Amino acid sequence: MNWKKTVSFICAVSVMGVSLTGCGENSQSTKGKGNADGESKENDGGVSGTLTIWEHGYGFEASLQQIIEGFQKKYQDVEVEYEIKDGDNYYSLLSTAIQSGEGPDIFWTNGTATANMKDYVSNEVCMDLTDKVDYSLFGEDAMKLTEVDGKNYSVPWLTMDTRAVYYNKDIFEENGYEVPEKFSEFEELLEKIKKAGYTPISLSGVNVYSLLFTFEPILSAMDVEYTKGLSGYSVKATDKPAADALNKMLEWADKGYFGDNWLGVADNNAQTLAFTSGEAVMDIAGSWEAATISENNPDLNYGAFEIPSEEGIRGMVGTPANGFSVNTATENEAAAVAFMNYCASLDAQTVWVQSQGAVSASDEIEASTEIAKEISESGAGNIYTSWQSVLVNHSTDGTAVSLWDEDFTKIFSGDITVEEFMDNISKVMQ
Repeated sequence: MNWKKTVSFICAVSVMGVSLTGCGENSQSTKGKGNADGESKENDGGVSGTLTIWEHGYGFEASLQQIIEGFQKKYQDVEVEYEIKDGDNYYSLLSTAIQSGEGPDIFWTNGTATANMKDYVSNEVCMDLTDKVDYSLFGEDAMKLTEVDGKNYSVPWLTMDTRAVYYNKDIFEENGYEVPEKFSEFEELLEKIKKAGYTPISLSGVNVYSLLFTFEPILSAMDVEYTKGLSGYSVKATDKPAADALNKMLEWADKGYFGDNWLGVADNNAQTLAFTSGEAVMDIAGSWEAATISENNPDLNYGAFEIPSEEGIRGMVGTPANGFSVNTATENEAAAVAFMNYCASLDAQTVWVQSQGAVSASDEIEASTEIAKEISESGAGNIYTSWQSVLVNHSTDGTAVSLWDEDFTKIFSGDITVEEFMDNISKVMQ
């Protein structure tokens, strides 16, 4: 293998265990819409040079390695280097590198789930891939992540990026706890766990995404109809149910359900460690975190469920995940486009979904782990739009998501009230 690796430590607390392992054999290429390899035969030879890729989290490293290996079975003359930029400074580091002319050839963004890719597109940083990549494998929801003003600027991953409650099965069994069937039963469970001397839910109170991925499942459980309304924007992101869910989180914090030092849990890595070490009984996090949980503690006996409504309705908040974009300043466009087409292939998508142990967003790709199947079954086929994605798609001037990013943690530190936060957001929403 001729890929090289650079790992950048950015987060305050890094909890890295052994690398993930997985399998993914690459099939030989033939050109065709949605074929196994996704790139034309004439481009299999003659593409050479070096590519540099930036990925945004350690949990994706092993999957990226496998994607690179599969790509290099086709393009043996391309040397691929990658860097992992783990932490909240990813976008600032990426922007600085791009502005200095030292940006990577290929880089991850949230796609249209946040404003970052749109900003890069407006500044002519992201290459227009509309006519360069075979997107025939992807459905409408996945393609929404790639599209700005009718053109496509990234390749998504067909993982269903949802949120779930991970729970320690051994602690549940030892204490006679059961997976709740109603929201009130979930709250009763939190109190029982607290009285037993455990932290009920591991949570970083200073990480905006950790808070979001806990807030959204609580919101969907507290008000199913409101959450469904977010999809067509028949309800507003700042309506009372959203405020009620934030106030519920503050209530749980006051009761100690997130632990005594949850505002001192530095980041998602530390949050996961509290769960995998047995300090916390549950961890509400992204479906992709299952791989990291298993990596941190391979012997942990854990399961997953969605928080039920009081009527017993469960659902999954989330969307397919975005992947990589191409830097317009790349000096190796042929190799970069070839890599993007490989990422868009069924072979690469299968490797990514299965190596991540992810919930699959495609009928053509089977989930590889029991935990992913457990999450899917718990969701009962109900898919809810992310509250945060509404901020991205329905802001009058694109600043709503920036306000959220800047102020969401301030609610929990006590610097602003829920009402103040919602008032600020409402002023920049359609």
